[in-house]
Amino acid sequence: MTHEPPGFEEKRTSLRVDMEAERVVLHWIDDQGESCEGEGVCLDLARKGVLFDYRKPFKIGDLVALTFNEGTSQQNTIKGQVCRCQEANPHSFHIAMQLV
Repeated sequence: MTHEPPGFEEKRTSLRVDMEAERVVLHWIDDQGESCEGEGVCLDLARKGVLFDYRKPFKIGDLVALTFNEGTSQQNTIKGQVCRCQEANPHSFHIAMQLV
């Protein structure tokens, strides 16, 4: 059963990302200039930004790359700059990022 109305025809051909707590791989450069990688959860993706959950905080202005479906034929990477970081609970942070 689909949620589209009768007669609906999908005309978009670009890759669609299922946003049901999608696992993403994060890549960034730390304060010491070292390349870092971690695994987070994408909570929301919009035209100009993304909200993801990660176990450690990021600083405002940090540049981060998020990779969806890493290692598959549907791999897709987006890049952005952190614009908000707030503690969601004692073990995770919600990070908002403006896409660049």
